[in-house]
This record gives sequence, C-alpha cells and structure tokens, in this order.
Amino acid sequence: MNYEIFHWINDIAGRYPFLDKAMIFITDSVPYVVIVFMLFLWFTANKEKRAEKQYTAIYIVFTCLLGLGLNALIHFVYNHPRPFITYNVHQLVPHANDSSFVSDHAVLVFSVACTLLLRKDSWKYPVLVWAILVGISRIFVGVHYPADIIGGALLSLGVSFVIIKFSKKLDPVVQVLFTIYNKLTKHIPFLAKFGHENLSQGK
Repeated sequence: MNYEIFHWINDIAGRYPFLDKAMIFITDSVPYVVIVFMLFLWFTANKEKRAEKQYTAIYIVFTCLLGLGLNALIHFVYNHPRPFITYNVHQLVPHANDSSFVSDHAVLVFSVACTLLLRKDSWKYPVLVWAILVGISRIFVGVHYPADIIGGALLSLGVSFVIIKFSKKLDPVVQVLFTIYNKLTKHIPFLAKFGHENLSQGK
C-alpha cells in the first residue's frame, strides 16, 4: 500500500511542467516559509494578541527542535531506503541517500501546524493545508513514501502535545528568552517595542 500510493502520486511527475515546478517550489521553499511565518507571528499581531502569538512562536521552535532531534535518533537506529534507491522513480530534486523514514520536512511543517491547532490559533487551518501540500510534494518529487510523511505528522503531533501539556514548566525558559530578546533589542526602537518584561498572561 505504501509503494502503491507513492507510485500513484509520483507517476504524475514529469507530465505537466507547471505542476512539476509548483511541487518543486513547495518542497524547496519549506525552510524559508517557516522562518517568514515565525517572523509574522512575532511581529504582526496587535498589542492584545502579541503575547499569545509570541508564545505560540516559541512553542513552535521547541516542537521543531525536539521533533527533529527525535527524528535524528530514528534515522540513527533505523534506515529505510528512499524510493529513488529501491525503485525507478521520477526524482525531481536531488537528495542524499539517507534514511527515508521519518521525513524531516514533514516533522518541520507539521510541528508548525500541530502547535497552531493545539493553541487554537487563527492560522491553524491554512497552515495545516500547507503542511499537507508539502507532504504531497515530497512524494511527488520522488524522495519520500506516504508512510514517511504520516510518520512525521504523528511524531510532530505527539511532540507538540507534550510541549503544550508542559508549557507551564517551560515558562521559566520562555521568560529567559524574552529577557535575552529585550536586552538585545533595547536600543533598536522598532524591535524593542515587541519585547515585554512578562508575557505570562498571554500563554
């Protein structure tokens, strides 16, 4: 079933140049989109929502770091060949011959999406749709199986749940991060206005 679904999606690659370019763009732009979205959360909320959005941004960072760290352990103990190693596929982007399961891209995008869902953020559904599109794009370009994407989504969901569940215990760390931010930006008026002495009310 894993290969059959992969083959069904990947077999479309190479038929429609515009679709190929769109999928390549979606899959290659992930790190940049995540960075831009994090900056968006941090800097664009109004004053009433700013604390909540900034806490969400920090929880996303925690979820991404823990999720990617756990995935590195999975890759260390379990090696699953990528589709282009085992089969003749339509590979549209270059990729190292490392383990396919679990997808780092899926962990990254679903860490953002799952944190937003658990935080009930207004961007939760658009970002979830984007995360699903990224997962499909990784299959389309020939570097991941569906199970790699589903595994990444489930790992991210579990990690984001743990981060939100224990958010009160993480608050001292968050306050340290805000203190560092305040010190680094206190002489930069535009950035300084986004710092606060205590944002705990916005958790």
